[in-house]
Amino acid sequence: MKGRFVLLAIVAQAAIVSAQAQQRIEPVDFRPFSDGMHWIVREPLVYTIGISSDSVTVPVGFVTDFASIPQALQSIIRANGPYILPAVVHDYLYWKQACSRRQADQVLLLGMIENDVREAHRTAIHGAVSVAGSFAWNDNARDRAAGLVRILPADRQRVPGNTAWLDYRQALRNEGVAEGPDTPVAPGFCARADLPIADALNTR
Repeated sequence: MKGRFVLLAIVAQAAIVSAQAQQRIEPVDFRPFSDGMHWIVREPLVYTIGISSDSVTVPVGFVTDFASIPQALQSIIRANGPYILPAVVHDYLYWKQACSRRQADQVLLLGMIENDVREAHRTAIHGAVSVAGSFAWNDNARDRAAGLVRILPADRQRVPGNTAWLDYRQALRNEGVAEGPDTPVAPGFCARADLPIADALNTR
């Protein structure tokens, strides 16, 4: 009987820790470009991993396509679902490249777990970025080196109607507009992605 109570206590404690680990990403506002594929983040988007204090903030003005993943899965990612906000965080990490690509992909997985993405969906999405995300990663590195922006300055966030992102971005480059204010990605945030999933979510 005593052993049964001990087992129940362990299960209850695990449930409490699991509940504590759930840090769903709070929704924010987005403004679309006319292409329907790119959106401007209109409020700071914060993701804190599990019960830790390790967080990243996607800044206002960041332009996202909701997923740095292969074309075959982009239509799924853009659908209205719980993977949207983790995908924006992942998109920002792919742009900043302060974390390694593997760490960024793992952050995406952690965010999807915490946002209650179905296992089949998160497995497919994470598998896709792990295999083919290098294309988006390399494109971002090339674009940054070429002086293309992805974070709009405050005075360039009210985009005229019927404006596609790629056209707008090129116009900003032609005008010499610099990248807007970003937010740093702490090494500790990236390092948390190197932990086993349970540890990453349930340790401070």
